[in-house]
Amino acid sequence: MKKVFFPLLAIFMGGFSFSADAETIIYKESRDSMWLPATYVINGTFDVVQNPYWFNQDDYSEKLSIVWKRVRRPNENIKKDGGYKKFFQDEFFSSRVLPNLGLHFLGGAYDTLWLTEYFRHYDYPAPRFWAFLMTYASHFGNEALEVTSDEISSHDHIADIYIFDLAAFFLATSPTAMKYLVDDMGMKAWPFNPMFDIDSEDFFNTGLNYVFRPKIAHMLDGKLKPLYFLGMQTMAGASYRYTQISDVTVAMGISLTNPLKQKGRFVTGLFHETDGELDASLFLNGSEDFRWRVNLYENLLRKVVKNKKPWNLSLVLGQAKGPSYAIGLNVNLPFGLAGIKNKRPKPLF
Repeated sequence: MKKVFFPLLAIFMGGFSFSADAETIIYKESRDSMWLPATYVINGTFDVVQNPYWFNQDDYSEKLSIVWKRVRRPNENIKKDGGYKKFFQDEFFSSRVLPNLGLHFLGGAYDTLWLTEYFRHYDYPAPRFWAFLMTYASHFGNEALEVTSDEISSHDHIADIYIFDLAAFFLATSPTAMKYLVDDMGMKAWPFNPMFDIDSEDFFNTGLNYVFRPKIAHMLDGKLKPLYFLGMQTMAGASYRYTQISDVTVAMGISLTNPLKQKGRFVTGLFHETDGELDASLFLNGSEDFRWRVNLYENLLRKVVKNKKPWNLSLVLGQAKGPSYAIGLNVNLPFGLAGIKNKRPKPLF
């Protein structure tokens, strides 16, 4: 445990060094709510349930225990599950490295900085430390749900927790690197609206998504921007600015059903933004077996009902295979409450 304790202590002490007048790169007060950190943890924890063929939410506490047993003795478990050669081959020199780099490293760095700036804005002591706790809580919960699949060994958890997630934290402390990701690469988070199904007591419509729109590839005087969408659904497309403040985006790609072999179904996404904030999204044939799914975000509904803070409204509507119909509403909570009519049968694992 000493090998784990001292790096964590260094991070804790580093949390106090965040300058009060440090430049804000990501955070915008206009788009936050009092529940931002809690919503983030829910989205991150239940991100993988977008793939119901591999992952589920059953026996969550037991899965947390399994992950803890796997990561608390990394050397022993790396050897037990095939040794260091297999560890590096699987986690660094196979297709598994793509989500490790994209979601855990780059996505984790973005989220860490976003949360750090949030806690700094609200005058929390040691904002980096609190951001570290939130991101690690999210990632650890996500690792627990990955235990559902027998294809996931301790190697995956150890690489994520000790290498890519930790590297993300340190990347987030570099203003130069983060300004490059945000300003030059156009990186932005587009998370889902998490909903809690009252009947099944499961979360759905959860997930952390990121988009990239590199400045170097902008066309038509910046009105047309190529886009890369990264998450459990991976897509490419383009955003078009049709007014001074409004953008519409079309993207197509794959919704993963087998994350290790990068196999899945063809998915199409449509998005609308105002002032750089996501208003609404429509996914066709996307994750969680939804034939179609619409998310209406706070940014849109606040304008429609002429709503002002602290009230935040969001809505999800969808039809999944089965078929089953879902509707969920969030009114100023970290997650919405929802109902699903004609439940989908649980897949076989």
